[in-house]
Amino acid sequence: MDNTSNSLFYPYLYLVWTDEWLSGNEFNTFNRFINEQSWLSSANKQWLAGQLDPASPPSRETLQQWKAAIDRALLEQPDIQHLFALGLTLGGDQKLVAHQPAFLQLENDLGLGEEAIAGFRRAALGKTAASKTSSELDIATVTDWFNGSQAAMINQVKTLLSQPAFAYETSTDTAVKRQKVLEWCKILARENMGNKAYPTAYGGGGDIEAYFSIMETLSYHDLSMVIKFGVQFGLWGMSVWQLGTEKHYAKWLKDIGSLALPGCFAMTETNHGSNVKGLETTATYQHSRQSFIIHTPNPKAQKEYIGNAALHGQMATVFAKLIINGKDYGVNAFVVPLRNGEGQTLPGVTIGDCGQKMGLNGVDNGTISFDQVEIPKENMLDRFARVNDAGEFESPIPSDNRRFFTMLGTLVGGRIGIPRSALSASKSGLSIAIQYSDQRRQFGPEGGAEVPILNYRMHQRRLMPKLATTYALHTALQYLTQRFLQRKEADMQEIEALAAGLKAYTTWFTRDTLQECREATGGKGYLSENRIDALKNDTEIYTTFEGDNTVLMQLVAKSRLAEFRKAFGKMDARGMIGYVFENAKTMVTEKNPMITRRTDDAHLLDYHFHLQAFEHREKTILASAARRLKKLVDGGMDGFDAANVVQHQLMDVAAAYLERVILEQFHLSIGRVQDPRFAASLTRLCQLFALSALDKDKGWFLEDGYMEPVKTKAIRKLVNQLCWDIRQEAVPLVRAFDIPAQCLSAPIAF
Repeated sequence: MDNTSNSLFYPYLYLVWTDEWLSGNEFNTFNRFINEQSWLSSANKQWLAGQLDPASPPSRETLQQWKAAIDRALLEQPDIQHLFALGLTLGGDQKLVAHQPAFLQLENDLGLGEEAIAGFRRAALGKTAASKTSSELDIATVTDWFNGSQAAMINQVKTLLSQPAFAYETSTDTAVKRQKVLEWCKILARENMGNKAYPTAYGGGGDIEAYFSIMETLSYHDLSMVIKFGVQFGLWGMSVWQLGTEKHYAKWLKDIGSLALPGCFAMTETNHGSNVKGLETTATYQHSRQSFIIHTPNPKAQKEYIGNAALHGQMATVFAKLIINGKDYGVNAFVVPLRNGEGQTLPGVTIGDCGQKMGLNGVDNGTISFDQVEIPKENMLDRFARVNDAGEFESPIPSDNRRFFTMLGTLVGGRIGIPRSALSASKSGLSIAIQYSDQRRQFGPEGGAEVPILNYRMHQRRLMPKLATTYALHTALQYLTQRFLQRKEADMQEIEALAAGLKAYTTWFTRDTLQECREATGGKGYLSENRIDALKNDTEIYTTFEGDNTVLMQLVAKSRLAEFRKAFGKMDARGMIGYVFENAKTMVTEKNPMITRRTDDAHLLDYHFHLQAFEHREKTILASAARRLKKLVDGGMDGFDAANVVQHQLMDVAAAYLERVILEQFHLSIGRVQDPRFAASLTRLCQLFALSALDKDKGWFLEDGYMEPVKTKAIRKLVNQLCWDIRQEAVPLVRAFDIPAQCLSAPIAF
């Protein structure tokens, strides 16, 4: 069979099958023409007849191959005027030019005139159809940037997760899932990953940075495993290490790190979640017996949602009010046995099972109640408070409030691990959605083939800003981690506020990102085999555990207000003069009409414009909230009520502060990149993050007078263009996350 002759017919065959106006008569005309061509071999005629059989149309892949060949030919010779010339270019045998009159007559009989070739040309040269993934970005360079100094540890975890033992458990039976998650955690313990943060003297690795990297990387896998891991080695183990002293380390830490002693972190109660100070469980000291009585005074004081409690936990760090001689000394931490080595619940301890949840059903969450349970005196975790030999309360921190927040501050590591875990889930979702969107084809130009849905501008608007923010948040969380590792006492309030804020910002971002990924993958994203449902359901709780996000954002705002008072005093006459002076400088330099209306790309893409806008928004919202609070209190309103009135403004204060920090850290990280190609990619992502945030909050900037409508419209247009530009390298940018195939798992991602 002469394949050259067959190629000559590709344009005609493609149009016969894709032109909705061709009818049965045209099929007959085409078949008759083929039979009349004596120069065609019988094999050629048989093949062509097969391609024109209405009962057996060519496959979608075959049509795409024909169209790809046609597009290449038109790009090489854009001046082709009719289908025969196009077919001849594909066939390449110039001896066939003698048959041109017959083919032109066929085109006329089929009604395939100049418009047909024009349609092909538009499709071939059109931007939407022509856009495709670029391979210029070095993926390994980007992966190295993500991994940083923790590359060896991260790769060790990825290798482990790729082993057959970590194949996903697909059973919907909660008991089966819980058992599998326990088995996975035991493997991780044997690999010395659970104890990585603990002191080497107690069997650990002495490397808390490695622990954060382990938890982040594990989050590419089943998130029930991650939370079980975090409860055992993070919350339970870290509470003993951070709140206890040498006697506690020697007694328990090694067994916690090996999972020989599974445990719980029992803080939350039915009636008290975020308000830890309001916990009702009591720990009453008995001096004569050198012991504490742990008691749940009413059903609403039971510990609830406690991970590891329903099945596996043998001990728990229990947060309870310390009572000595009838006096309440506030919330302290105590280690309380729950079960014996055979798994039997101990006397006075009642444990319930929270049952089926929205997600994380591999974690055995439960309730715990105590009925006059006696524990020895040494079970009080006494780093910050203790009962002395005389039965008196002692603490190196005299202030009750400061002691309470110092105790909770030692557990800030959880608010670093959770957002890093959440961001891994976002990376998984974006990897699935973007790679699928680069392959999935829908619609196309008139006369052209369907195009990848990632080429559509609205699809890009859904996913590209999420991709940019993922990169931005990675840098911010790395910054937070380093601040925590290098912390000094004077920095702790700021670090705690930043950890609280980034936990809230990142987990809300993950929630929204996974919803976009689900919708962007259509029905395929709804199938459990493609994992987006598990990612969505399992991360849903991230927005409310380790602190409800709304409460955490208010904590951030209160920290910013405290800093504001340091800078400007109590907004008295002197403070107001200072604030007005600062604001006046902005009015002169940034609010003049030349700036508020400026729309050239060089200005709008400039980092200094982005930072100035973010800083102005942050300072203005903060000052406005401070003035409003002062006015309400000066008018006689109770401070608690005043804070409640301005609560929505406090959320804005926190968000503006966080986005400014994220932008700064993203920009600083770009300055440390040596590869110019990668630095250019990061710069575009940083620009998209900044301009998307400005576009999202354009109403505020318009109301404030910082921008005029012509400028916000130009920003929106530029966001669209950046999405289009970044689309070209979106696939390499998600592949650089280097998520193991067994973890990503989703068939549509490959």
